[in-house]
Amino acid sequence: MPRRRIDAAAVVFALLVVATLGAFAYAQRVKRDPLLIDRVEIGPKNSNAFVPGSKCYSHVKLKFRTTTSNQATVQIIRPGGKLVRTLAEDQFLKRYSYHVLHWDGKSDAGAVQPPGRYRVRVLLETEGRELTLPGTIRLKRTLRGTC
Repeated sequence: MPRRRIDAAAVVFALLVVATLGAFAYAQRVKRDPLLIDRVEIGPKNSNAFVPGSKCYSHVKLKFRTTTSNQATVQIIRPGGKLVRTLAEDQFLKRYSYHVLHWDGKSDAGAVQPPGRYRVRVLLETEGRELTLPGTIRLKRTLRGTC
């Protein structure tokens, strides 16, 4: 009986099938892992917008809960990922505790930031992970209405 030649395309296809099954199994495992940060609140209940230096809303309150104890750094970033301000550096975050931080709309250098949407990034040093919290902070030039 003549030996069959193994086609390179068949080998590549088999490797892709094995890689896909492995990725699917890993994704299912990750979905079952508990969240590291939950119960995120940005700003007051009605709005996540504020105007730096205004009488009413001169800062925004950031509140979140961690489910594991970690050394962490909390940062404000622009949509592109550029660092604007470090709110807490190498701070111990105790598990199942709420952590409250405030941002006044300024950079680390003290300059008021331009209007736009900003995000909160938490670097969990113990876990070796970087998480961007859901939701955005809206920095505005002026707020309509009164306090």
